Amino acid sequence: MSWLTRSSFRHPYRSLFSVFLLWKASLLLLAILTPGPGYDTSTTLFPWHKNTNQTEKIIPSTLRRISIKLTRWDSIYFTEAARRGHLLEQEWAFSYAFSRFINLLASGFTNIGAIPYEFKHSALGTAISHAAHAISLVVLYRLACTLFPGAQGRKLAFIAACLHIISPAGLFLSAPCTESTYSLLSFTGTLLFAQSFGARGVSTSIKDSLLVLTGILYGLSTAVRGNGLLNGIVLFEEACRILYSLTQGFSYAKFRRLVAVGLGGICTGLGFVLPQYIAYQHFCATHEDPSREWCHRTIPSIYSFVQDHYWDNGFLRYWTLSNVPLFALASPMLVILVYSAIWTLGVDSRRRETPTNTMQPGSPTGQLTGRLMRSLAAPQITLAVMVFFCNHVQIITRLASGYPVWYIWTATLIMNRYTGPSTASKRQLEEKTNDRNSYWQIIVQYMVIYAAVQGVLFAAFLPPA
Repeated sequence: MSWLTRSSFRHPYRSLFSVFLLWKASLLLLAILTPGPGYDTSTTLFPWHKNTNQTEKIIPSTLRRISIKLTRWDSIYFTEAARRGHLLEQEWAFSYAFSRFINLLASGFTNIGAIPYEFKHSALGTAISHAAHAISLVVLYRLACTLFPGAQGRKLAFIAACLHIISPAGLFLSAPCTESTYSLLSFTGTLLFAQSFGARGVSTSIKDSLLVLTGILYGLSTAVRGNGLLNGIVLFEEACRILYSLTQGFSYAKFRRLVAVGLGGICTGLGFVLPQYIAYQHFCATHEDPSREWCHRTIPSIYSFVQDHYWDNGFLRYWTLSNVPLFALASPMLVILVYSAIWTLGVDSRRRETPTNTMQPGSPTGQLTGRLMRSLAAPQITLAVMVFFCNHVQIITRLASGYPVWYIWTATLIMNRYTGPSTASKRQLEEKTNDRNSYWQIIVQYMVIYAAVQGVLFAAFLPPA
């Protein structure tokens, strides 16, 4: 791990962006060099697929080729919906908010005469994903620093952010898809949630207001990806803790924090409800006798209907013999998500053993770290179970990119190997964790190899997606 140098830790942001640029350039080069129009030729249906201008300069020509290679799978839906809106039912499985954001940017640039290209929606979607991925590195770094204060915590945070760069989501974090944007919004909401806890548990109005902002960010992440709704588990758990605390004795500070958590939860839910309402108005409320069956349901959710009717998601529906290879592809990520979530159960007791220990385990901050890690693990393990039983299981490799716990767990394994205590204590620690020390190597190798191979397959429009 040659990138674990003192210079990297002294200048974390500069080092992170250097690794980010190198990794992104490598993936884009793989995509550009991938030959052919792709196994699926859907992208060739776009009017901008072929260059009709023989004198096109190198920059627009390169942007066109990158846009062609990255407009695959989900990104076809996002960019087409951004261009002409959500028209068909099945398109509502793909974020209305994200497509509208691309459309607004494209309209704005058109009004000022910038980016005068037919493929501007794909180019802007790609730019959004790259920018969101880059900023999410900083947010994840700050989140890990908040959870693990001190010099060792900053090292762990740097490693965790580097792992986010090489996420097995691969080109999905570069293409006009929602993975990068979701990660940014979800990480930011989680950072605000972690910062909402005062020193020694003292609550203030400013700290409590961060819970409302947390809910707003979680709501936006839900509008971008439906699994963002699982972040509401974090707020629900906090509400339950406060309610229990109120039974021990009422105080205005506790009540104020409960109200803030409630508002945050409402904002999170609105991120899911509002797109459903827009779709209902479009398909159901504008007709005297709507023919679509979902319009007459008790809860008329187009998202639930589309996932069931068009994408065949449901309990054990993906459990067929032909899908065994896809379960095999997803199994490493599923194991990582579940194991790292279980690891958080013993974070407090392990703090004496880990190199991230910069305070006594019995201190309020140490207890809070373990509590927060377990809270953040709840959405992660819930996602893993839901995808395993109910969804197209291979998507877990990209959905996992927006969950911080497994990055931190892997970073802890690396810290134990490279920056742990020295001399006799280090030898004792290595004897205890000899088997675990090899885990990180397997995980990192898996991430790099999967992302690279997936990048080529993605550019060639080949599964898995």
